[in-house]
Amino acid sequence: MFNRSAKFVVSIFAIHFSLAQGQIRYNTNPTPSLGGKVFVFFNGTANYAKSIPGNISNDRENLEQRVIDIINNAKASLDVAAYELNSLNIVVALCKARERGVRVRIIMDDEAAPHNNEELWKYVRTLLSYRYQVPWMTDAGWPIVKSKKNLYKARTAQMHNKFVVADYLSADTTDDVVLTGSYNFTITGMVSMQNVVQIQSAKATQIYTEEFENMWGSDTEQPDTTKAAFHQYKAALKTDPSIFGGKISVYLAPMNKYKTRPNYLEMIADIVTREAQHDIKICSFSFSTKIDVDEAIKEKAEERGVNVKAVFDKSLGKGNWSLYKSMIGDTSARAVWKKKAEAYLAYEDRQLHHKYLIIDAESPDTSDVPVVITGSFNFSKNANEANDDNFLVIRDRAIANQYLQEFYARFEAAKKLELSRKETNQTEKLITDDDE
Repeated sequence: MFNRSAKFVVSIFAIHFSLAQGQIRYNTNPTPSLGGKVFVFFNGTANYAKSIPGNISNDRENLEQRVIDIINNAKASLDVAAYELNSLNIVVALCKARERGVRVRIIMDDEAAPHNNEELWKYVRTLLSYRYQVPWMTDAGWPIVKSKKNLYKARTAQMHNKFVVADYLSADTTDDVVLTGSYNFTITGMVSMQNVVQIQSAKATQIYTEEFENMWGSDTEQPDTTKAAFHQYKAALKTDPSIFGGKISVYLAPMNKYKTRPNYLEMIADIVTREAQHDIKICSFSFSTKIDVDEAIKEKAEERGVNVKAVFDKSLGKGNWSLYKSMIGDTSARAVWKKKAEAYLAYEDRQLHHKYLIIDAESPDTSDVPVVITGSFNFSKNANEANDDNFLVIRDRAIANQYLQEFYARFEAAKKLELSRKETNQTEKLITDDDE
């Protein structure tokens, strides 16, 4: 008889299958950006009415398959930095890549790694043939490096990245691809609302490989755990973070104890202060207050008349530390906005796991260059000071517009559901009053 863990696996696979067969699709002709070198994918719906000509958002995408495609097309090397990795399809693809001679290296968070739930994983293993058993569950295995938070006494720190680097070792630089974003490579990752950015660029693979090898401890197939560095112990990057002439910049958190990596929250706040002239859109799983960025957004809204709209995940938006409570003027918030802004909690069935900020995507001034900030980086003190994370700063009108389409789908759904909930609560209150 299956126990609770087995039932959990079966139920998750049922959800995974239903999403893959229903709402999720695989677009064989996705909308490209930056000369066909960049693709942005969302697994939720988008509001096409917000699109500019020829720029329909790549929505309802099968993000798992996008990761698998990169793995399947790899010729020389694959580096995977994953907070979690339990998607069987991705694991099988990695096993097959290794069988055909691709160098495969994996880094995971030490608490999110599957080692810590053997009871659950023994059932998952039965769903794979012996040939493709999860490698870190076998005696032979292949090298897996886990973050060393216990060594560094950083109990709340996480190796929170979610990126894949393909073919940095390939002699053909057109093979080089990076995929990064909010999407965890998990069974449940298909369920949550996510986004990823796929970049074809030798410079991008160089940047991400340098960061990967900071944590791997070597530039070979075998890790050197005596040199592996995580969290605040990572050295500064030697590679310039800009690609495509500065249209995309890569930032790799957290700050370090050597003060050779920037304060990323201050940097984002500075971008908001300098560049937001018309509108700011926030779509985020977690967004704290008292972190510089929220103060910059508040100042733009209250003092400069910048229009701010936001949607937050319902699970983390209710805390008094959350920007959501500040924006709606809730007196229990740590920092209450005097001028309330439109902000809603996402009560859709799927968790909102995005971490993006859009600046001036609706500006009527064509000289304004819209900005998107997106990645695995939550807007929080922990992401800035403790977690291994990454995010992109993108200055491109087409990409900003694709994020805008996704934003309005989330925002309008959240607004509709919140109004519906208020009407239901009011009706229930009237019924209760009548009963009394």
